[in-house]
Amino acid sequence: MAMKLGMLGMWHSHATGIVRQVAAHPEEFQLTAFWEGDEKLAGQKAEQWGKLLPEVKRYHSPAELLRQPLDGVVVEGRVYENVALARLALEAGFPVMLEKPAGTTMKDFQSLIDLAQRKHLRVQMIYLFRYMSAVLEMLKRGKQGELGDIYEFRARLPKDVSQYQAYVEELVRYPGGMFFEMAGHSIDMQVSLLGEPRKVTPFLGHHHRSPGKFVDHGIAMFEYERAWSIIEIPALEVVPHQRRIEVYGSRGACIIPHLGSGHLANKNVQPCEVFISGDKQWQHLEPPAAVLQIADLREFAATVAGKKDPDYSFEHDLIVHRALLEASGMLDG
Repeated sequence: MAMKLGMLGMWHSHATGIVRQVAAHPEEFQLTAFWEGDEKLAGQKAEQWGKLLPEVKRYHSPAELLRQPLDGVVVEGRVYENVALARLALEAGFPVMLEKPAGTTMKDFQSLIDLAQRKHLRVQMIYLFRYMSAVLEMLKRGKQGELGDIYEFRARLPKDVSQYQAYVEELVRYPGGMFFEMAGHSIDMQVSLLGEPRKVTPFLGHHHRSPGKFVDHGIAMFEYERAWSIIEIPALEVVPHQRRIEVYGSRGACIIPHLGSGHLANKNVQPCEVFISGDKQWQHLEPPAAVLQIADLREFAATVAGKKDPDYSFEHDLIVHRALLEASGMLDG
């Protein structure tokens, strides 16, 4: 039987990808209930998504939606409201898929996870790159020790400067600006390979010529006992294909030369480069590009049904969020 889902918040750009995958896999998922507080936005999304789903039924309040017979709730609103929406879903007895980042404070996210644990409900973060083919390849080789002792992780996730004003309008309310919006993807990978950093040092700047304090260029250093991690997030990019991930260890390295564009169009392969000590040259791998977001949905369905343990623990997600907030200059307390 298909997993029946509702959606609280319709704002996030990743929400359309969730809708597309549900529409493409009706034997596995149904998305039957929606709520969005912005009536104009809700109408626009309902019209757009109605072409994919047979019925986009909107409810007048989160409470009304949460009275429906659902198996889980996807939260896709604005970052500052998402944790509160997720909490409503948990209190109503539903497991949650929560769009990244996990809110704007550590206190609120910790409280959400505490509630989920008390009620024995799943909260699964939606980090879009987790199940991309090259990322899975990199994490597998790193976790299995094929690269040896990892001493450096480096990630660069730029955003196209042509959309700069839209970034400002959406993100200026967050002290970490564009870094806060994007760096969680990389920190998620970093923590998977290296664990919790013992020190975080942010460098956050406004380097666009326009006036203002919007953080449009952020770099953070993460210190580990025997490793460094460097994450770079500029919102000033004019060149294509520069979303790059690099992992270096005592026995080799793995590089993703271009991570892709998340929910945008991707090539049918996702190249990565691997070098292992003793090899004469780099291996060029071209794993087929994974269809985005269907793996997240299937992971949610399987863990909620008790068919498998989660790929990412609550502890992992808490470490990621704390590191993101600290690197964004937003860690409360």
